[in-house]
Amino acid sequence: MSITGVFFAWSEKYSVNIKAIDEQHKELVNILNRLFVAVSKREGDLVIAAILDALINYTQTHFALEERLMSQAKYKDLVPHIAEHKKLLSELDQLCKKHMVEEQPIYFEMLSFLKSWLKEHIQGVDTKYSEALQKAGFSVVSWEQEANLEFARMSTSKKWWEVWKSS
Repeated sequence: MSITGVFFAWSEKYSVNIKAIDEQHKELVNILNRLFVAVSKREGDLVIAAILDALINYTQTHFALEERLMSQAKYKDLVPHIAEHKKLLSELDQLCKKHMVEEQPIYFEMLSFLKSWLKEHIQGVDTKYSEALQKAGFSVVSWEQEANLEFARMSTSKKWWEVWKSS
């Protein structure tokens, strides 16, 4: 099922000029689009929960890899960047709890929040570290290889990506 452009269309204006990061951001956009389709079609709580789990797992791994890149490059704003990552995960957790515990339908609220957050984070914060790394002459080639290997390991050990693609 093609979901490109359904809810959040990827554009080159979101590129941070680091191929591995751009690919991970595109995958986050794809997961958001898949979540939108599931919510719109009322595919059920189990399917939606599986997609949310995939989103959370993928996001956590992406953040960890992105933070490792910034740490290796000695990026000066690493600490506030990590704080933004933690804040997003906390807010996402709160939205999930609000839905599960209070049984409030929050999916469209969550989708809107995630779409806005991702756009603003990529264009506002991620582009800053990308520019700083490029200006400092930091080579991302070896880091990209490491990131690709890490995602390959995840793919072998956790089949989370199959859940949202096949559901």
